[in-house]
Amino acid sequence: MRFGVLGPLSARVAEREVRLNGPRQAKVLAALLVEANQVVTIQRMVDVMWDGEVPGTAVRQIQDAISGVRRNLQQCGAPPALISTHQRGYRIGLEPGQLDLLEFQQERQQADRLAAAGDQEGAAAALRRGLACWRGGALADLSSRQLEVEARRLDGYRTAARRQWLTLELALARHVEVAEELLSLVGEHPFDEGFVGQAMLALYRSGRQGEALELYRTTRRVLSEEIGVEPGPPLRELHRRILAADPSLAVPAPVVPGRAVPVGAAVDGPPVPRQLSAGLPDFTGRAAVVAQLGALLSGPSEQPNCPRVVSLVNGAGGVGKTSLAVHVAHSLLAEFPDGQLQADLRGVGGQPSNPNDVLARFLRALGTPPERIPADPDERAAGYRSAVAGQRILILLDNVHSAAQVRPLLPGSATCSVLITSRSTLPGLDGVRRFALDVLDEEEALALFTRIVGREAVEAEPEAVSAVLKVCAGLPLAIRLAASRLVARPEWTVGRLADRLGDERRRLGELAVEDRAVRASFAIGYRDLRPDEARAFRLLGLCEGPFVSLPAAAALFALPLPDAERLLAALTDVHLVQAPRAGCYQLHDLLRVYAAECAQEQEPEVERDAATHRLLSWYLHSSAAASRVLNPARRHVSLAEPGPEWAPLGFADHATALAWCESERTNLVAAVAQAQRTGRYEICWKLPITLWDLFTLRPQYEGRIECFEAALTGARALDDTEATGWVLNSLSSAYQAAGRLEEAADCLGQALEIRRRLGDTRGEASCHINLGYVYIELGQVARAVGVLELALAGFAAVGLRVGVAAAHGNLGEAHKQLGDFPSALEHFRQALAIDQEESDQFTVGRGLSNLAETLCLLGRYDEAAEYATLGRTTNQQAGNRVDEAVALDVLGRVNAAAGRRSLAEQQWEQARAIFTDLGSPRAAEVGGGS
Repeated sequence: MRFGVLGPLSARVAEREVRLNGPRQAKVLAALLVEANQVVTIQRMVDVMWDGEVPGTAVRQIQDAISGVRRNLQQCGAPPALISTHQRGYRIGLEPGQLDLLEFQQERQQADRLAAAGDQEGAAAALRRGLACWRGGALADLSSRQLEVEARRLDGYRTAARRQWLTLELALARHVEVAEELLSLVGEHPFDEGFVGQAMLALYRSGRQGEALELYRTTRRVLSEEIGVEPGPPLRELHRRILAADPSLAVPAPVVPGRAVPVGAAVDGPPVPRQLSAGLPDFTGRAAVVAQLGALLSGPSEQPNCPRVVSLVNGAGGVGKTSLAVHVAHSLLAEFPDGQLQADLRGVGGQPSNPNDVLARFLRALGTPPERIPADPDERAAGYRSAVAGQRILILLDNVHSAAQVRPLLPGSATCSVLITSRSTLPGLDGVRRFALDVLDEEEALALFTRIVGREAVEAEPEAVSAVLKVCAGLPLAIRLAASRLVARPEWTVGRLADRLGDERRRLGELAVEDRAVRASFAIGYRDLRPDEARAFRLLGLCEGPFVSLPAAAALFALPLPDAERLLAALTDVHLVQAPRAGCYQLHDLLRVYAAECAQEQEPEVERDAATHRLLSWYLHSSAAASRVLNPARRHVSLAEPGPEWAPLGFADHATALAWCESERTNLVAAVAQAQRTGRYEICWKLPITLWDLFTLRPQYEGRIECFEAALTGARALDDTEATGWVLNSLSSAYQAAGRLEEAADCLGQALEIRRRLGDTRGEASCHINLGYVYIELGQVARAVGVLELALAGFAAVGLRVGVAAAHGNLGEAHKQLGDFPSALEHFRQALAIDQEESDQFTVGRGLSNLAETLCLLGRYDEAAEYATLGRTTNQQAGNRVDEAVALDVLGRVNAAAGRRSLAEQQWEQARAIFTDLGSPRAAEVGGGS
């Protein structure tokens, strides 16, 4: 079995060429092979497959392509488990002898080991074997933007390997043997002064001095005409020495065994800076961004008069920007044989480095004597650009504060690349490829923790490990510190560490080891904020929901929307706040703890209380506005006028109101809990009442019972009897939806007693209608009819027509349960007639589905189909998924009765999918349980 990507894509099993059915199968196989033995995510495959708009069936097409590749491989004799399925994607497992790329990588690693041990002959032989794996340009026959990036990356590795090999061959005095190879490489890379210098040296030492000088003249002309630069100092110096027949250029003495020439080192010339700091031996994850950065930094230049690429890795403190940059830089050593420069620009937590000082350090590292370094900043920058011109140098600028710091440090040579890290996005820096570094995903976080503490400890306490990682929330610094504390204290278990981290008040204090601490990392960025930005950050720590919208933040800050947006944008730019989508902002869990600490320490209590009250009041008023649109006929809570410093949202229609409620649901639930905890009991009981319609429309949403139980606590804390009765009625609906029918009936009994005592006829009728439905679900249908008739009478007495319609609807359901379909039909018709007059789309849709279902039971299929078709459309428009599924079920029964079984099965499948998504047991009843 042999696969190949170092040339046109190839796949052979048992000496048979594997047939690939079309470009899709070829692309997914290529995506697996270039990341062999790693899980390739579905999203990565989607990116490879489609350069433009991604179809809605993308995942299915990827799955089909994978299945096709597996089938074709197995037909040729490949093992079934060759391509394995994982939670996030797929993996192909291969040995080096089965894939040319793995074999090439293995030989390069062997060459590095042998060269480091002084075996230059062995290192050169290993590189020759590795280069023999190539059959042409990588993935030469595939058209895909992402695969083209991969191909450029792989081709860059080939070029680097050729450079390493030739460096060794020259050190081994094989100048005659490699001269033609070098001339060929110069033809492929005419701007690569490293290859030109090696070719000139090989020609000179082969007795071809004139050709060496002619090559210099040709290169100088090409550089001048094509990109407007002169050859760099190393090449100019080599030219001078060849002209002078410098004796030091003579063929070197034979290699002394045990004395190594570093792979990639220059054979002659000025000092080569190797300034990269040490990488992390346990660096984990980030495979996709590592590959992207590697391909970009080592790829061809897009413009001849600027660096090949300037890449910016930006992200929050502790997210691992520097570790990633150093890791990537070390992986590219062979791509930049003329050196690597690194500087910490100290962009956070103090006085940023002066770029003029950094230029001086770089010039010294490049061989410029200190006395010859210009004092004038412009002259110094020009000297730096001259020193790196034509050289393949990687420049790593860490912790950059601003674009102004970077500009003087950018080379003007297309042979150099620049890698930047910053907490800021540096919006003022043009022509930059930006990579926003996020936290580690769950798999990467677990892998990092495991590499530090050991697999045995992780496998012994998996639940405790999950608790620790949940607290760290994917932040690499937090994971490292937590793991380091555990390793440093052998007597601790993971469970003990989890317990210590479980207390939010001491959490940041626990995540500290010697000179490293999560709190200190956050504080560095916080101290650099302007006063209004710092206040906004502190106040965000008061939000207990998972995110905050722009209007909510404006209420929290007591600012107009444009001012709030400006502050949030500033916090987002320095990664103290994340913006996962437009108008939505959130803090990393640990940053939220830090923000809350800052608010507690630096924000006066009266300001904290006022901000919290504004936010919770905004949620209440906005939710109440949505409720009035979703269900205008029901009883709504009365509210005080909004405060002068904030304005609630308004909603134009049902769809807009429902969409807002759905998007803010987790925040609204959190606001109820916060109102209860902080003693804001009026908000605590009223906010859940405004959410009644959302929970009715979306019964699968969590938090319903908790909200209404908190509301009951709030109402009772206020000793508000009317509010208590109201909440008990709503809580009964939550219990009923959860199948806790006895508790629902008990709540309604208490609520009825309160309503009667208050003389609230409408409230009594509301309790009766809900109690009647509970009795239906308890199987006490005859009892339900009597209670529902009381509800009907009560609503009629107060003239509440929508209540009358609801009572008719529930009576229709009760009679249907009793098998009295004609009576059920009559009640449903009366309910629908009223609802249509009141223009309530939600209840109209429900009524249509109820009528359709009853007509179907009566065998009146044509009428049932008519009502079900209209009901499905109406319920879709109203967002009523339950009754949309009922209408689909009826349509399936009608089509099954007419012999259209295939169509019926399709409609039943759609109905089951909706019921299943909603967590409804009715999924098993679709199609009569068929």
